[in-house]
This record gives sequence, C-alpha cells and structure tokens, in this order.
Amino acid sequence: MHPLTYPAKVVEAQPNDFVVQFIDIPEAISGGATVDEALAEAAEALEVAVEYYLNEGRAIPDPSPVRGGQHDVALAPAIAARLLLIRTMTEQKLSKVALAARMGRDEKVVRRVLSGKGASLDLTLAALKAIGVRPALAV
Repeated sequence: MHPLTYPAKVVEAQPNDFVVQFIDIPEAISGGATVDEALAEAAEALEVAVEYYLNEGRAIPDPSPVRGGQHDVALAPAIAARLLLIRTMTEQKLSKVALAARMGRDEKVVRRVLSGKGASLDLTLAALKAIGVRPALAV
C-alpha cells in the first residue's frame, strides 16, 4: 500500500447508486451509478477534503490499512507531495523562511507551494529535496 492511499468503503445505497466513504477522511464522500464510476469520483472527493484540511491547518490522519471489501484510493501526486512537505517541515520545525533559504528562493515561492496555488509539482518536489526528502513515483 502506498503511504498516501486511503481505504474507501463502497455501499450500494439503491440500485445503480453507489456511495463511497473514506474511513479516515469522513468529509470525503462521493458516488456514482457503478462501483467504477463511484471510485473514479472518490479520488476527486478525497483531494477536495484533503485540500480543505490543509487550508484549515487540520491534521491529516495517516491512512488505515485496507481491509477486505474496501478499495484503496491514492491522493493525487501534487497533493501527496504538498502533504509530505508540510508534515516534514513540521517534524523538522522548519519555517517558511528557512525552507526558502535552503531552496535559494524568495519566501513567497514557499508560501505558494504550501498553499497549493500557483506552484508546480516540480517546485514542490524541489522543496522536498531541499529538506532531505527524496520523492519517487510509484505505480
């Protein structure tokens, strides 16, 4: 299991109406006419809920293990990278100014990365590298 893959439960609420709920992120709810459609929508619901958590400064729980009958839904790479950056900065007690200095960039760049607004995935990965995290893509 990928560390930023969350377990989801799919329930058929009515015929052709499947609802997806996340055990660890209860605000993320989606649905669809089929299980596949509901799970495709679930990835976006998870992304929106995690974005909300990040913007509100709320702690994002680690994913529970996927159990029988559950599906695993991965966070989008850009969100996952940002979440890892924020967690690592918190663990290292690293300020935005300190990260900017390590990156050789202005603090405004770091603020954009942390807010998720106007920062590319490449820039987020550069910030992770600057704090000692070596990101890798897994499929």
